[in-house]
Amino acid sequence: MEIENWRLWNHYKKYGDLLYKRAIGELEEMESSKALCQIIDRLYQPGMRVADVGCGAGHYLRSLRQRIDVNIDYTGIDATEYYIELARKAFPEKVQFLVGDIFEIPVEDAMYDLVLNNNVILHLPPPPIKAFGELLRISKKYVVIRTTFGVRNYIIKEVLTREEGFESVEQSESALIQPDGDLSLFRYFNLYTETYIREVIQTLDPTVQIEIIKDDMWASFDNRELTTQTGTRILDNIQVSGNIVLDWRFIVLTKK
Repeated sequence: MEIENWRLWNHYKKYGDLLYKRAIGELEEMESSKALCQIIDRLYQPGMRVADVGCGAGHYLRSLRQRIDVNIDYTGIDATEYYIELARKAFPEKVQFLVGDIFEIPVEDAMYDLVLNNNVILHLPPPPIKAFGELLRISKKYVVIRTTFGVRNYIIKEVLTREEGFESVEQSESALIQPDGDLSLFRYFNLYTETYIREVIQTLDPTVQIEIIKDDMWASFDNRELTTQTGTRILDNIQVSGNIVLDWRFIVLTKK
């Protein structure tokens, strides 16, 4: 039963609504969106086909148009149907948004020049090998991934509660962890070492060039009022979520 209980986004329309407000400019741009644009500015060339895997409600497209190319050839892909509905509502013009799972992305090999994947890998069940493989498969040249790193590999399950907006879970907090150890609903919050990430990618494609860049390109912020009590905030110039220290980095992959 537990295997699908990590797919929290199907139970979390509130977060999709938040991303939609960012996509239409009602809420301010995410710091990670700004940082992503700084990273890809040196990679992007006009005319490139760009795929955003884990696009949410399309909020990254707004940043890409403002900071990279107003005419960017963009396709958004997300596993949550409701988020894709919101993305199509935010961008009703000719922009392609597809419902698709990162473990089996519904596009052909080498279809995109630049593949983006931000704030997704840490929330997937381990190991991330299949997801990395799919991102590489659909890329012709570049893959840019933003995820969290650790000094060791940590596989973390954050047990989610009803008060945080997950109405499908039990009201009683004591019922969230079942007698057999299964969880009603949880979010993976995994941290991987740089060595592990490099070895996984090299196993998939020994020829790919790997560059890992620390993401410290952000201003001070606090998302707890917009999301939940574990929303990301800045504490002593470090990003934290609840009790978890977030060492965000970009992984830039260049295929030969």
